[in-house]
Amino acid sequence: MHRSWWMENGPGCTVTSVTPAPDWAPEDHRYITVSGCFLEYQYIEVAHSSLQIFLARHSSRQVPAGLEEEEMHPAFHMNLFPL
Repeated sequence: MHRSWWMENGPGCTVTSVTPAPDWAPEDHRYITVSGCFLEYQYIEVAHSSLQIFLARHSSRQVPAGLEEEEMHPAFHMNLFPL
């Protein structure tokens, strides 16, 4: 089963342990219910991933301080994500 950190720690989420756990639940997992979330965890995961992609693309376009673009190693000129 997919287990997301955002499922339990999203904004407004309340986690309640279910005891006793059902017989079919794996021993190394907690059995919980989550309620009261402002957004479902899937939407937060998509927004989080999108922000990471945006920051990675933005930071890869930055030229290190003190170097001109022409002085950089040729490997740095690879443009994997052209606009």
